[in-house]
Parts: sequence; C-alpha cells; structure tokens
Amino acid sequence: MTLIEVIISVMILSGVLIGLSNFTRRFQSLTNNHDALAIASELATARLEVVAQHRVYLTLLATFDGTVETSATTAANPPMTQAIGYTRTTTVVRTGPTSTADYLTVTVTVTHQPTSTTVRKSLVIAAF
Repeated sequence: MTLIEVIISVMILSGVLIGLSNFTRRFQSLTNNHDALAIASELATARLEVVAQHRVYLTLLATFDGTVETSATTAANPPMTQAIGYTRTTTVVRTGPTSTADYLTVTVTVTHQPTSTTVRKSLVIAAF
C-alpha cells in the first residue's frame, strides 16, 4: 500500500464514522422525545381520569380549574413524584347552563421543559 491509498482509506473511514455518529445522535434525540411524549401522555390521561371520577358536577370547576402541578407538588392528584421536569396544568371551562347546553370542557396540558414536549388532552363532561 502506498501512502496515498492509506490517506484515502482513512478519509473514507472518517466520513463513514461521522455519518454514523450523526445518525446515533439523531436516534438518541428522537428516543428521548418519544419517552417524554409517552410520559406526558400518561400524566394527562391520569389527570383526566381523576376529573372524570369526581362525584359532584357543580364543584368540578372550583376544584380543578387553574391547577398547576409539578413533581414537587405534594398534593398532586395523581402524584407526579417520579415525573421530574414535567408540569401539568388543568383548565375547566363551563358552557351554560342553558336549557339546551350545560357541560364542562376539561383540558389537561403537560409540558416537559428539557425536551420542549407538550401534550394536551381534553374531556367533555355533561351535567349530571
């Protein structure tokens, strides 16, 4: 082998390794975002289940509207102690009461600051 062949083969190998490292970096980033998205979705769904199981319709707005919870919130329902870096916000909007419409729209927004992931889920609860 000549010196030129060695230099060319090192350059080709370097190009392949740079491309592989870029692929690995992007794959890791997508995996992290997917994990954050899955956890945020679970936190939002769990909160909607708590709201849906609330027994008194007339107190839903006062109980849940404007609540903001993090992993440091001791009264978070359901608890978020393992979800570090996530913020869960619950908003409740009442439509009505009128003779034809009386319902609540509950929206839970979960954000993960390190990955800028946001999940928003809603639930409509009719008067009961």
